[in-house]
Amino acid sequence: MSNSTSSRLLMLWVPLAGFVIWAGYLIGTEHRLHLFQFLPFLFLAACPLMHIFMHKHHGGHKNKIDKD
Repeated sequence: MSNSTSSRLLMLWVPLAGFVIWAGYLIGTEHRLHLFQFLPFLFLAACPLMHIFMHKHHGGHKNKIDKD
């Protein structure tokens, strides 16, 4: 990666990171009540997604026949 390319990326990411930090601060301070009201819906959306992705690796809900 050349020096000019890295300086261009830096000129893009530094202001973007500053904007995200500033926006997060404003949302956190001015709209705290709205964030707390949205929190249960975030958990409701996360639970089914976690269920889907967590069962992918160990076989899911397949019925297994125990051999005695």
